[in-house]
Amino acid sequence: MRLGTILMAGLLLLGSQLACCAITAPQMPDIEINVPTIEVGETRDEQETIPLADAESASVEILFGAGDLEVAADASDQLFSGRFRYNVVEWEPEVTFENGVLTVEQGGTGTKWGFPTGSTRNEWELTFSPDIPLEMEIKVGAGKGDLDFSGLQLAGLGLELGAGDFEIQFDEPNEIEMSRFTLDAGASKLEVYGLGYASPEEIEVQGGVGDVTLDFTGDWARSSDVQVTAGVGSVTLHLPDDVGVRVEVDGGLSSVDASGLEREGDAYVNEAFGEAEIELRIHVTTGVGALRLLQVSN
Repeated sequence: MRLGTILMAGLLLLGSQLACCAITAPQMPDIEINVPTIEVGETRDEQETIPLADAESASVEILFGAGDLEVAADASDQLFSGRFRYNVVEWEPEVTFENGVLTVEQGGTGTKWGFPTGSTRNEWELTFSPDIPLEMEIKVGAGKGDLDFSGLQLAGLGLELGAGDFEIQFDEPNEIEMSRFTLDAGASKLEVYGLGYASPEEIEVQGGVGDVTLDFTGDWARSSDVQVTAGVGSVTLHLPDDVGVRVEVDGGLSSVDASGLEREGDAYVNEAFGEAEIELRIHVTTGVGALRLLQVSN
């Protein structure tokens, strides 16, 4: 009886303490969270031009945050012409040309972030002169890109592309020797056509997540060493039949589909390899995905 009385008393005491704690527990203070925003306004439509003047060559730097980007050649007497449509004031483009370096940069990149107050618009249409050699570096954060380098004299080309959908085109032979073509893409769909017209001595392509298509057709002027590295997704290579092609493959590929090429150890070769004057030596490394090698008529 005494033990039962003690237990009952203890339970009553514990219950009273819990009740006391429940009643006197401090309340959480109200916290006000200020979420930064990007103010969306009226669409601006502006144009910028840089005359060709006496320029004999130029280095071009394009820094584009997000939106739609178009690049092409223009037969006018301008080194550069750009049309910009945007509806965020801070995104006003900045165009400068000093000491042979042409810079086209989206304003506000990296200085302000937040949620837009409406539908944003950022569209660039950029054209460049085909009359002088150009060394180009293009960096894009995210969006859609239609980059047509046909007709331009390219001494070198470097692309850093973030998330989005990008198509890169070469349709005419490059009039000068191109030392290198580098491309680093994030989570995106990437298509490159007519690399033979550009004829770079070295090609390096890195893809993160997404589908990558590289078309090596065109009028090759010299042999080329090619490095292709992809993370997750499919890789498709269109390979010309009139130049020697050797493709070495390693990595965690789930499948390799080779059409028109023969297996030679860890590599795939076409009939022209060892016979043609111009050769493409390609090294492919991927993580998870599939590789398709398609020989096509050039």
